[in-house]
Amino acid sequence: MELEVVWLIKLSMNYRLIKISIFIVAAGAALLLYFFVEPKNGNLPKCLFHELTNLYCPGCGVQRSFHALLHGHFLRAIDYNLLFILSLPLITYFIVAFVLDKKHIPSSFIYKPNFAIAVVIFVVSFWLLRNIPFAPFSWLAP
Repeated sequence: MELEVVWLIKLSMNYRLIKISIFIVAAGAALLLYFFVEPKNGNLPKCLFHELTNLYCPGCGVQRSFHALLHGHFLRAIDYNLLFILSLPLITYFIVAFVLDKKHIPSSFIYKPNFAIAVVIFVVSFWLLRNIPFAPFSWLAP
């Protein structure tokens, strides 16, 4: 019995250490992006999908969009990747749920299969539309 309690305490401490480590790495990455990276200089990694196919994936422009958000340029962030900006409330929800140990909230619509299907349809639609070379669809390209 005592061994189980000690094991659970150690597991809980490791879980907290993992959370703290993730936070430190994420904060460090955000600080590096804010202070040392300038997208105009081309020092961000290139998208492999775009390099191989010359098409934009749903994630193309996310790094530049996040950089613009860090610097307070909301409209520029939208211009780089609208999907990223639209997904920020969902990303924030999952970060808060992770920090507060809310592993599963069954009543939330986010955990329903229909929501996952809707997200997949939305992302694939965005992916297809941003590669159509005519306005207004070309406005979705970074």
